[in-house]
Amino acid sequence: MTAYESLLINIDRSFNCRVKIGNGQLVEATGKGTLVLETKGGRRFIKDVILVLGLDENLLSVGQMIAHGYFLLFGDDMVEIFDDRSLQNLVTQVGMTENKSFPLMLEYNDSIALKASVAENSWLWHKRFGHLNFHSLKRLERLQMVTGLPELQETKETYEGCILGKHHRDSFEIGNAWKAS
Repeated sequence: MTAYESLLINIDRSFNCRVKIGNGQLVEATGKGTLVLETKGGRRFIKDVILVLGLDENLLSVGQMIAHGYFLLFGDDMVEIFDDRSLQNLVTQVGMTENKSFPLMLEYNDSIALKASVAENSWLWHKRFGHLNFHSLKRLERLQMVTGLPELQETKETYEGCILGKHHRDSFEIGNAWKAS
């Protein structure tokens, strides 16, 4: 359950019910939707999240999570939520607080459209061409040698992977030379 409508997508307003909360009070649910979580493994969806206005905290039902195919592992003062039986695809992990609850803090980004910049495009094409230097990328663009290559900006920034790739070996530490006799 959540009170934050902005966390949900595909809200079904026709859904309504009364929910009994921890203090015994009955509150009205005004809909249900799907919660979207951005994780390291990609976007995950938790279905049938009830919208209850006036809640102070997001509440997670262990039974509902299990019913929707999630696997929860409790231990070491935390819960880990997985989306498959193999326990390989971690959705999130939540630490236990002093009052023995597991508060799931969710941050959301209400941006509808994201700005694409030319500089980001330049790095993308740099990687696509096997980390080709920017001067050569600009030459490909200028001579129209690649169909669909957008206008790129040359940058003076260096990509750490390119620098490490040009190293032949690690240097020896000064003063620690050892010679066999």
